[in-house]
Amino acid sequence: MNRLDPTVRDLLTGALLYGIIVEIIGLIFVEERLRYSLGILVGYICVVGIICHMYWILEKALDMDPDSASKYSLRNSLLRYVCIFAVLVAAMLIPQVSLIAVVIMLLGIKISAYMQPMIYKYITSKIFKERR
Repeated sequence: MNRLDPTVRDLLTGALLYGIIVEIIGLIFVEERLRYSLGILVGYICVVGIICHMYWILEKALDMDPDSASKYSLRNSLLRYVCIFAVLVAAMLIPQVSLIAVVIMLLGIKISAYMQPMIYKYITSKIFKERR
């Protein structure tokens, strides 16, 4: 995990913490625990894929001229939205996966982005002993 970009590492850590918290809270209140847990897992896998994809696209776009980078970023952003839509449709069609849990976990992207400075300050900088 040392080779990952520190910001991506912070985002993934934030998403994992969010997923753990949401899982614990959900297990207290939800009756169908397996469905809920599978929904959280599917959502977390999707979140990891989205965060990594955004990083790879940004890295490639930075090496392009502005017009090409804009088109490339837009095309890949639309691809991410199609993938999210496909995951949500699959969660609707597969009765063993909770659609609500998938949506709750997909919100982890935004939550981890907002928590990134705190995640770095209190967790990852201490674990990896680094300064930015």
